[in-house]
Amino acid sequence: MISKAFVAPVEATTIDRVDGPLLFVTGMHDVGFDEYVEIHLASGETRHGSVVDVSRDVAIVQVFEGTDDMTATGNRVAFSGSPLEMPLTDRWLGRIANGRGAPIDGGPPVVSSVRTAVSGNPINPAQRDVPRDPVITGVSAIDGLMTLVRGQKLPVFSVGGLPHLELAIQIAAQASVEGASQEWA
Repeated sequence: MISKAFVAPVEATTIDRVDGPLLFVTGMHDVGFDEYVEIHLASGETRHGSVVDVSRDVAIVQVFEGTDDMTATGNRVAFSGSPLEMPLTDRWLGRIANGRGAPIDGGPPVVSSVRTAVSGNPINPAQRDVPRDPVITGVSAIDGLMTLVRGQKLPVFSVGGLPHLELAIQIAAQASVEGASQEWA
């Protein structure tokens, strides 16, 4: 989804309470779900967040950097009017960004007139292709009790001292899909 219109930001100073990673901002109207938020603390620090719920006149904001040392007074909350967006350009090639899409590799800011929302549309599991190609791992406990299919992830849970790495290497080395070439592995 590429944004085409700019909505003027809304600012508030009426934080009702701070509860864990959440801010409860009262007196809010025209604020929407998944809206990107900047929280300007009285100390001058800026934190970032996203609206996770809107009910009546209360917007609940999840603070990405946490709410340690944050109080309900003396702060400004700026609602952007849109979800978190980043510039869409090939200038990102070879660059490193943080979770908000800001470069962290020491290079210049990435600028583009085209911006896109970071969050995507939810996946509808009913429209997913039915898994059809079983993966034969060569490990009887996996093949017999929880058959894997091509494209599926295999979590290997373990505790210190058990040979989980050896198991993962064994599966990677000998797994096959019936009728498929070995190029996919």
